[in-house]
This record gives sequence, structure tokens and C-alpha cells, in this order.
Amino acid sequence: MGYFSRVNKSILNKANKPSSNLFYFSKPGLVNPNYSFKTNKENKIIGKAENALNGKIFAFSHTYMDYAEANGRINWHLNPVLKVEAPRNVPWNKLPDFGPYGDIKLIWEASRFPQVFFFINAFSLTKDEKYARGCLQQIEHWIDNNPFPYGVNYKCGQEISFRLFAWILALDYFYDYLSPELTRKIVKNIYISLLRVAANIDFAAKSVKNNHSISEAAGLLIGGVLFPQFPESQKFIKKGIKYLQKELSYQVYDDGAYIQHSFNYQRLALDVLSFVIIIAKKNKLQLPEIIYTAHKKMIAFLSAFVQPNGFLPNYGQNDGSYLFPLAASHYRDFRESINLASAVHEPYTYFFKDYATLIQFFNLKAKAGRQLSENQKFDTGGYYILKNKYSFSFIRCHSYKHRPAQSDMLHLDVWKDGVNVFCDSGTFSYNVDKNFKRQFFGTRGHNTVMLNQSNQMEEILHFGWANWIKSKLIYFDGKAFEGEHYGYKKEEHAIHRRKVQLENNKIFITDTITGDKNSLIKIEQIWNSPLNFKMVSSNKFENEHVRIHANINGKKEEAYLSEYYNDYYTGTRIIFSVEAQLPFIIKTSIEIL
Repeated sequence: MGYFSRVNKSILNKANKPSSNLFYFSKPGLVNPNYSFKTNKENKIIGKAENALNGKIFAFSHTYMDYAEANGRINWHLNPVLKVEAPRNVPWNKLPDFGPYGDIKLIWEASRFPQVFFFINAFSLTKDEKYARGCLQQIEHWIDNNPFPYGVNYKCGQEISFRLFAWILALDYFYDYLSPELTRKIVKNIYISLLRVAANIDFAAKSVKNNHSISEAAGLLIGGVLFPQFPESQKFIKKGIKYLQKELSYQVYDDGAYIQHSFNYQRLALDVLSFVIIIAKKNKLQLPEIIYTAHKKMIAFLSAFVQPNGFLPNYGQNDGSYLFPLAASHYRDFRESINLASAVHEPYTYFFKDYATLIQFFNLKAKAGRQLSENQKFDTGGYYILKNKYSFSFIRCHSYKHRPAQSDMLHLDVWKDGVNVFCDSGTFSYNVDKNFKRQFFGTRGHNTVMLNQSNQMEEILHFGWANWIKSKLIYFDGKAFEGEHYGYKKEEHAIHRRKVQLENNKIFITDTITGDKNSLIKIEQIWNSPLNFKMVSSNKFENEHVRIHANINGKKEEAYLSEYYNDYYTGTRIIFSVEAQLPFIIKTSIEIL
């Protein structure tokens, strides 16, 4: 019998010991009993709950996915796109991440239980008991159709933790609709789930090294605090705190940037820590200082990138994760999460006046009035902001010490009044044809220079890159940037240096490619945009927002862009290209109109 099989057996032995007083739930008072969802989109909000009652889940904060069986109940093992079911009777540890059932994240989405938040909102608006009962019935149905240790829904400790967070909030909010029998069934599964996470968190900490380990540590800590009757509750708390301390010590950089080089994953980690701090405060548990400090650093970092519409650049990997999908605001709007995070710290103030749904839901006493960060330079993370009244841009210049996400060094993101005129192409999917995946993860999906149609780093396996890029900042003063990277030094014997100068409504970019090859090299300066452009001349393109012009000829082609997981649309890719010997200089101007 292998390790995981022994662990699974041990968990079942512990959970099935006769006990009349272990599986109960004491209302923790995490949520506001008078929570009232305020929206001018009432029909849309109620529609999410109505659809969820019928097995259609608003997935990845973007689209409905139909998990319903013929009887209208959810098939928790179904890939709703391929209509293929993952095995129900195979232990989780014997099922592959990349199996015949397609993208496992599509199966997991319903089992994360985003529908809990749709049911809560619908109930707060209508007081109709069908949403309370429907929510609890889906939790019970999940437990009946996911006996431990079978199926893909026990495969990932982070997914388990997110499910428990949603269930805990459902138990608290719909407490009056719980029966003793249902409470016992749900709490027993929570106990099993915590034992499963505790037994395997080392994998997340030693092999994954990202928000997975933070989420799992948070799950153990929260589970231990809220279920003190479990024999292992103190061990859960101790282990959760231990791993949070360890993981935050290196995952959150000293300037607030995050190890995963992704704004969306950083928001996820921020929300997880906000939830941990809320529960700790309500239970008078003092956490190690590093948890509060890392949380505050992330608030300061993320708030520096907020656009007028609340969006942040779609930079880095984005798998659609959103821990608390309660608010009516757009999924890419970070204001609710940043406000919630700010409101848990003294002096209990937040940034954005009209974005306090989560603050109200968790019954926090805080007031608006905090000012956004004006910092433009994040040297450890390698992010540099150039902004004035006409535009906002940031450029990435970083030497990787932790696993890179995408091949995108010296990418320049450009915004005008909340419009992302030149953007990161996004993520789309982790389980897709490699050639198509390169349109998003590769250098071509970013606003930088590509040499000989090759990525800046070499791809390995599903998520990896070899020859991690090294870069150097040469100059930055808030209005001008200069830096270079060495990603092409090994294969192309070339160095890419980029200068960016902000002057009123114009951005001037100078790309200098140097190297010791005598042969011709194909040089492409790439610009991805969600907007349509017209070709004014062979080297000039424009639309109502922006005009771009270079000293070499260009073309426009279709670009694939993704704002949401498992979804993409077509935009415009402008490529200024030349075949030349090195050194070669491309001079480009972007004029904000």
C-alpha cells in the first residue's frame, strides 16, 4: 500500500470513529446578519442563483456552464464543455491532472461553490427560503456524490480549502436552516477535508510554491479555529500558522510584489489573508506579525496599479480565481478586494467609497478616506510605472529568482482613462494545444521585442520555462525608464535594451538590439490591443484612443486575447518587423489622442 493510500485509510478511520459530539457547528458570527445586497442589477443577480438551482453555474466570473444531469441535479464529476465525466470510483491520488476528461479546472469550478455567494445575494434581496435550502441541499448532494477518497474533487488541497471557505460562510449565513443531521454530515466532510489537506500540504509548500500553499495553510488555520472540537484542531492551527509564516517570508517580496508574477493570483492571496485576519480578529487570535506585514505590503503594491474603472493590468497568469464573488462589480475590478484588505487593519479605512459590499458582508467597522499609493518603482518585483494625466504605463524588468509564468520581459502595458490600449494577451487555459498556448504565454502575446520568432525562454513541460531571464535596470525616474534583458543571449547572442520616455501625451520607445552574430536576424516589435486599428501608412496605425508610429514598416494581424479563463476573443496585433544585422534600433512613438 502506497503513502497516499495509507493516508486515505487513516483519514477514514479517524472520521468513522463513533462520536456523538464531534460533528457540530457553532455559529461563528463571521457574516453580517443584516447583510443587504445593494444593486441596480437585481434580475441578473437573482438569475445567477436561479440558474445555480438548476445546475447551471456562473463559472470563472464570466459564463454559465451546465453541470446538470437529466434530473436537474449537478454532476460534480462532469467537464461541462466536453461533456465527459471523470471517474467517480478511483481514489484522487490515482487520477492524473491531465486526463481524458480534459481541463480539470472545468470540473473543479462547480465544486469550488461560487454559487454559495449567488444564493446569499438572492436570499438577501428576496428573503426567499428556496435559496437557503437550495444552497444547503447542493452541499449535501456534493457530499453524497463525493465519498472520500474518490474522485478529482479531492485531488487539490487548494480547491478543498476554497470549498471549505464557501461552506463555512454558507453555514454561518444560513444557520437557521440547518438540521442536526445535515450539520453532522457537512462537518464530518469538513473534518475529512482538513485531514486531507494537513496530510499533503508539504507538496504545495515544497513543489508548487505559490498561492496553493498559502490557501492550504489558511484552510488549516481557519478550520482549526472554527472547529475547536476536532482532536487535531490545535495541530491544524499550529501547522497553518507555521506554513503561512514560511510561505509569506519568500512569496511576498519586500516591495509587495508577488512570487507568481500575476496580479490576479496576488488578489487571490490577498483575499485569503483578509479572510484569515478577519477570523483571527473575531476569535481574538494574535497572528505572527509577518502575516499582517505581508498583507499590508500587497495592499500598497496592488493599489499602485488601480485604473479609474478599478481594473488592474491583465498581467501574468489568470485562471479565473475570485474568492468572494459577492459584489456586482466586474471580475477584473480589484476595488472590493483592496478595500476589504485595507479595512481589517488600523486605522480601519479603505480607498474606494462605493465599493464596500465585502466590508458590509463581513460586518467590518471601517470608513472611506485612505489614499492610493503613489509609489511607481518596485525594484524587487521589477515593476516600473510611468504615468501622467494622459496615460498610465508599466514595464517589467526583472531577474527571475522564482518560477516565471510567461515569457514577457520588457513588456509595456499602456492605458488611457481605464482603456487598456496595449495589453497583455492573458492566459486562456492551462490545458490547450501548445502552439495556441504560446499566443498567450509566449513572447508574441506581449508588448516587447521577439527575435527570430522564438520565445525569450525555452518551454518545458506544461507550466515551466528553462533559462530564466536575467535583466538589469539602468535608469528610472518616474518619467523615463531604461533597462535590458539577456533572454536571447544564449540562443541568439543578442541583448535587448529598451528605453521608454513619457512626454505629455506621447510615449517614446527605443529598442536597441545588440549582438555578435554576422547573419541577418528577424526582429519583431509586438503590440497587442483589444481595439481595432486602421493602417494610416506602412509604419503608422491609429484609432480614436491612440496613434502608434515606428521607423520601420509594420503590419496588423489578428491577436488572441483572454480576460477570463477558458475564454478568448480576437483583437489586434501590430508588428513592426525587419530582417537586419545587429546592432539595430527601433524607434517608436505612441501618441494618446
